[in-house]
Amino acid sequence: MFDQWQRPLDIRALIRQGITLEGEVSVAAMPRLQGMILRDAPICFSLSFGKNDEGLAVVSGEVEGRVEMTCQRCLKAVAIELNAKVQLGVVESEDGVKRLPPELDPLILGEGVIRLADLIEDEVLLALPAVPMHAYVCAPAYREHEGIRRAENPFASLRGLVKPPAH
Repeated sequence: MFDQWQRPLDIRALIRQGITLEGEVSVAAMPRLQGMILRDAPICFSLSFGKNDEGLAVVSGEVEGRVEMTCQRCLKAVAIELNAKVQLGVVESEDGVKRLPPELDPLILGEGVIRLADLIEDEVLLALPAVPMHAYVCAPAYREHEGIRRAENPFASLRGLVKPPAH
């Protein structure tokens, strides 16, 4: 179990060695998820670094977990299952992105050191729904007060006393 996911890693060395990293990360340790996820939850990851059949440097694996978000229909908690397949083509610059096959998302190295935490957080953000909602049709929050009868306007009876000006 890899537990040093906050440490910067030399991606090129991991690819050369064909390393697989597995571990668990807490949602609370991912700052970009704060405010989106209601409760802390573990996110499991398994990432393999190496070369594919075509000789391209790749990172492949999975990021999985179960998080709670706010349903945008009823504003109550909704459980979201995360099961993100990771298929990244590792390139040195933006020029290398053009040579990647369409099934690989680009991972631009630049200086070559990337924090695994950032990579996992990116995959979680991509796996989350833009508009979280329950699978069943829940009642919208604005309908909670539909059954309440509105009080009548106390000045409604005066409406007949005032005549609109004639033009």
